[in-house]
Amino acid sequence: MGFSFRHPVDGAASTTASAGWVNPVRFREAQFLIWCARAAVPESLRRRILDVAQAGLNWPLLLELAKSHGVESLLARTLTELCADLVPPADLDALRRRTEEAAAANRAGAAELLRLSRAFGEAGVSVLPFRGVGLAAMIYGDPTLCAHADLVALVRREQLADAERALISQGYSVRGGASDRTVDAGVCERPLVYLHAGTSCQVELLWAVRHARMIFPIDRPEVWGHARPVSLNGRKIKGMAPEEVLLVLCMHGAHQAWGQLSLVTEAAGLIRAGRLNWKRVLTTALEWKCYRVLLLGLALSHRVMEAPIPPQILNMIAADSDVLSLAQRMPKSLLLQQQEGLDDRDVGALLFTLQDDWNARWRYGIALCRSHDPIVQAPPAWFRWRRLLPWLARGVSPIHTLSRWLSPPASIRHLFHR
Repeated sequence: MGFSFRHPVDGAASTTASAGWVNPVRFREAQFLIWCARAAVPESLRRRILDVAQAGLNWPLLLELAKSHGVESLLARTLTELCADLVPPADLDALRRRTEEAAAANRAGAAELLRLSRAFGEAGVSVLPFRGVGLAAMIYGDPTLCAHADLVALVRREQLADAERALISQGYSVRGGASDRTVDAGVCERPLVYLHAGTSCQVELLWAVRHARMIFPIDRPEVWGHARPVSLNGRKIKGMAPEEVLLVLCMHGAHQAWGQLSLVTEAAGLIRAGRLNWKRVLTTALEWKCYRVLLLGLALSHRVMEAPIPPQILNMIAADSDVLSLAQRMPKSLLLQQQEGLDDRDVGALLFTLQDDWNARWRYGIALCRSHDPIVQAPPAWFRWRRLLPWLARGVSPIHTLSRWLSPPASIRHLFHR
């Protein structure tokens, strides 16, 4: 069975509802940005890009969109290659200034990542960079195209304290206030962020992808077992395999309600690189219980960026009505009907919907009720379980109150994790 999310789009088309899926106020600029913000622009789009650029655009609006969606570097590369002479000089100069500053920060970040990799190795700490310049090097072959210069790395949970000491020895200080006891115990539930006083470089250590009511562990044996070399500035460092990176990107995107185009671009770029073992991607997603989260990420990558997804996986997406519906609602700021889109306020409902089975859905629903998530009492209109959660909350609330009364205080709770 054939399947596609793509809508036929004419670069000079009207902004009627039938013309495409992006916001009609920003239709031409938004669609133009989607065409340009790619790891590689196919020949089929190059003519369209030239035609639309020649017809004229609201260039300040285009640059504003690119900045808010974290794809300025990709836009600048495409414009420079295809139609720099059609962009007003003032707008092109402003874009180039910002991207040159970002490129300089990313080059410094790449050099710092290499330096820290040596320091971690000498300290016997295992780390795997998977976002930031390391991810850009994997997807684009160019770390300067990274949307964010901050370094994000996976660390073994039991080595959090050793990793922190290694960073402090390299001139970093803790940012975020995690106490030594929780880090030593490996149970810190807040992001571990470190800042270098001299360079302002920021490093985040993760063992899990977190949302306010969910912790998704990525410190798993198979992640470390499948790690492979990544080329960075002509040198090799160990990084996550693309199959695991794709799953982490999809989970991270879901936790952000896929609000930025850069999230979709990264997932689509990884898919286009063509190094994925799709059987292992699906098997691992089932083992990690993030199968439907993966399907949503793949659906968005295909629908927005025309990422090449195997036909059998497109059929799996087509068979999941929730995934099909949700894929039409993100990224919100580019939608035809923005009021129907999802944002960070809807993440709880989104993750509840994407749970792989009812056991997981019940557990997450209880977590939402215990934390008094706003969606429990004021669920979004698209959420088809909006009557279930208030009913569940009425049963959970008294039990939660009793458990809090019986639980030990936070000052000694960490002792149970030793």
